[in-house]
Amino acid sequence: MFTAREHRPIVTMLADGSPVWYVAAVTKSDRHHVYAVGARYGYPNRATLKRALEEPTLAPGAWTAA
Repeated sequence: MFTAREHRPIVTMLADGSPVWYVAAVTKSDRHHVYAVGARYGYPNRATLKRALEEPTLAPGAWTAA
């Protein structure tokens, strides 16, 4: 799975153990959005989040053929 560039700060902070409410405040996002992004990359499992950060980054708007 590719990590979207705009999701990297959220995933990084969640992988480091920051709570969802804190990440939402720092990134000026809605808590539900932060939780949804985290869940997409494996939240609450920190190891899965860290693996997602090791994957290549996708530029905003880029797509891959399935």
